[in-house]
Formats: sequence, structure tokens, C-alpha cells
Amino acid sequence: MTETSHCIDKTASAVRRCDVRSITCVPGYPVTELAERLITEAGAKWCLNEKVALEIALGASASGIRSMVIVKHVGMNLLSDPLITASTHRIGAGLVIIAGDDPMAAASQNEQDSRYWGLIAEVPVLDPNPTNLHDAIFEAYRTSETVRTPVIVRVTDRVLTSDCVGERKAQTLNLPEPFDRSIWEYSMHGRHQLFHRDTYPLIEDLSERSHLNRYGYHEGSGSGDGQVCIISSGYASTIVTSVIRQRGIEMPHISLSFVSPLPVKRIADFIGGQSVLVVEETEPVIEGQLGAGTYNILGRRSGHLPYGGLTEEDILFAIKNVDKNEISLDTDPETLSSRGYSRDICKDCPFRPIYEAVRAIKKSGGSRMMVAGDMGCSIRTAPTGVVDVAYALGGAIGVASGMPVKSIAIIGDFGLVHSGLQALIDAEFNQRDVLVIVLANRVSAMTGGQKVPDPERIIRACCSDVAVIDETAGGQAIEQLIRERLSAKGVSVIVARGECRKDLGVL
Repeated sequence: MTETSHCIDKTASAVRRCDVRSITCVPGYPVTELAERLITEAGAKWCLNEKVALEIALGASASGIRSMVIVKHVGMNLLSDPLITASTHRIGAGLVIIAGDDPMAAASQNEQDSRYWGLIAEVPVLDPNPTNLHDAIFEAYRTSETVRTPVIVRVTDRVLTSDCVGERKAQTLNLPEPFDRSIWEYSMHGRHQLFHRDTYPLIEDLSERSHLNRYGYHEGSGSGDGQVCIISSGYASTIVTSVIRQRGIEMPHISLSFVSPLPVKRIADFIGGQSVLVVEETEPVIEGQLGAGTYNILGRRSGHLPYGGLTEEDILFAIKNVDKNEISLDTDPETLSSRGYSRDICKDCPFRPIYEAVRAIKKSGGSRMMVAGDMGCSIRTAPTGVVDVAYALGGAIGVASGMPVKSIAIIGDFGLVHSGLQALIDAEFNQRDVLVIVLANRVSAMTGGQKVPDPERIIRACCSDVAVIDETAGGQAIEQLIRERLSAKGVSVIVARGECRKDLGVL
């Protein structure tokens, strides 16, 4: 059946058709809208962090329930512990992880590529394009239940927000088999031996035979007997197809969607001794799997393509220069000035007085005190240059704890419950000198206003020195409180309560 629809619609439809009954999500660009759709239509639930989301899915899977986890790319870092073990421990019913990548870091702290987790965890990775996204969801569950491992489906904003025109195959899935407890007969080393003897070769075979991978010359107007073959995956395949068709370029094209493990035998049979131009987002994952010395590989490492997201102009430039083995791209790194805008916190944010008070303390000098901030999905710059460092969501307390003098950790309540509590417990247990300022607005304000539990009772259970203020507190009182807590030894916590104006509908 040929259909035109929004790709989020297609994905939601596939999830329903696959009878997925456990869906756990963590908000973050670019998957928040998909998660919200499935919360409305399929009973999905928000989770406080990605590790918990995957653990819930693993429990459902072991109980015979098909499950799905929806996270953004940096969330894959947090769930990697159970993910890597799941491949050798095995699962029950199908388990699919939708990983939303952000090739241009439009609303993220980095551009990491989720396809790498297939190599680290040795689980299958699909990188569909808008045309085959619906079928890729079915393929993911079928593969997961065949090889008894989770399967990662990597998407990007451009995949999810495209209007999808393509074939939707009439598909069904067999009932999932029950969890196989015989894995407990093997030692940990034995589980790896079993996996590499039986499971991984099966995954490789499924990749080699996957109908999601297309090998052909049909995009161009010629016979395809040139000396360079294009290999692409994900949304990059859509751009390549458009460029080749519009320009009438005669080049063979392999469009991959089952990308890890790479179907190396099928690729080798198709391209022979030709040079290869690899077009992919975000990192050179396929380039790396093709193997140095096996082919003359052109792509990011040769300078033919830039890192990050790709445009038609980028691909056309690469095609025009395939006769060169190496190109030096003159790239000026983007600055806030050259980008033309910055994301400051809102003018009427209830927490601006906190930042102003910290700025005044820093400006007064006399201390080596630093400020560690939190860095989540969509970054807002602290006013007046208050924050010195920010590495990850939930990371402020741990980072500030490592500073040689008592310093300040500024963390949101979502960041705290997501992954910051462990650092708070560690700081109290080890009697570290740190002042933690928790900005408590009870919502995940930057990712859609999802509700956050009140952390005050948990904080009081962990720490003895806890003060609570609200947005009626004046600037001088806030500054005095911060100075007092900085002068005290040990862990001090200030819970600053306020309500997000955006969540209240004021903005």
C-alpha cells in the first residue's frame, strides 16, 4: 500500500500494529513530540531517566510484553549499562529503543551518533529513512525477537518531521516466545561465548538479507557503471536520492537502513573494486566499518563532507570531487555571534535573582569559588556569565564537588531527580564542601513542561543543611543566604521555588 503521511503518524501506527504495550519515554529533542503522541494514543509513560526507562522495558520484555523506549541521543549514555548486558543475558518479547539524534546540535549539548552503540553493545541498529520508517519498526521487533536482544532504531528530527511517501507492507508479527531461563546455566564468560557463537552470526545474516537495504542504479538516468558508488543511510539517503534524480547523475547507490552490523559481504559483492563515497549523519560510522585499505573511501575523513547535518549542496560538492582522494574543507566553527542568536533564560524567569546574587558574589572577588551548571536538552545561557562549566544533565553537583574550594552547583529539579541525586548523596557521605542550589519549578521546562516530583523531602533525607526560599525573596536576602552557606563547612542546599511563566501560560 502506498501512503503519504507524517512520519510521526507512521511511527505511531507501526507501534500500534506491532502490539507494543509497554512504552517508556524521557523527554528531549527530537523525540518529545513522538513520545507525547504515544502517551495520548498508546499509553506511553514518562520516566525520570533513561536507565529506569530501559529497565522497565526489560522487565516487560521478560514478562512477554513487547516494549519500546524513546530517548534522545545523550540518553543512550545513561541506559548503556543494562543495554550492553542485555545482549548476552537475552530478553523475552521484542524491545526496541528509539534514539533521537541531533546532527547539528540544534537543541543538545553534543552531536553524538547513536549508531555507535550497536558496535559497543553488539545489538542491531536500524537507521531508516522517511520512506521505510514504518517497515523498519516491524523489522526491529522481528529482529529483536529472533536474536533475543534489544534493537536500536536511530531517527533524527528531519526523519520524524518529514512527509513520508512510500510503500507500507502488510505485515504481522508472530507471538513472542517466553523468556529463556536457560541462560542461567552459563557463566558470564560462557554467555559471551554463546552470544558470539550463535547470536551475533544470526544478526549479521539478518543484516545481509534485510529488505530495508537497497542496492541499485535506479536513482540516476544512466547504467551505473561508473567508478564510484555512493553508500548512504538514514535521512542522508533521502538527500542523495533527490540529488541524483534531479541532476540525472549516473552513480550506483546503496541505501542502507540496517547499518549495524554492516552487510559487508553484500556491499563487497555489489561495488567490486569501485571507490566509495559514504554519505551519512552524524559521524563516520559506516566509513569506519568498511575497513581501511579495503576500498578507496571518500567521505568525512577525506574532507569530502562536513561533520554534522548534510545538505544537497554538501552532497553535490562531494560528488563533483570524487576524483580527488582528499580535500581540505575550510570550515569556520560557528559562534554565538555568527549564528545570530543566543538562548538566554527568560526575562521574567523567577530564578534570575539567584543568578544575579551569584554574579555579585563572584564579582566581589576574594575567593576561587566557581559555579558548575547543568546542561540538558535545550541549553539556556545563564545571564551575566555566571556559570563557569556545564557538562551534562545532572552533572552540576559532582563537578562542583571536585573543585578545591567550596563552590556552587546550580541544578534544576529535573536534572536532580534525573541523575544528580547520587552526587548529592556522595557529597554528604564524604563530607565534601559544596553549595547546591536547586531551581525547583516542578516541570521539565525546556522539553515541554513534563511534571517533576518535588525533591525537597528527598533532599532533607540526604542533607541536614537545607534552606528553602521562594520567588518572593529579595535579591539582598538571597545574596546573604548564599554567602552564609558558602562560609559553612560541608554540604549546603538551597531549594529555590518558582513557577515557570511558560508553563503558566504567561509567555
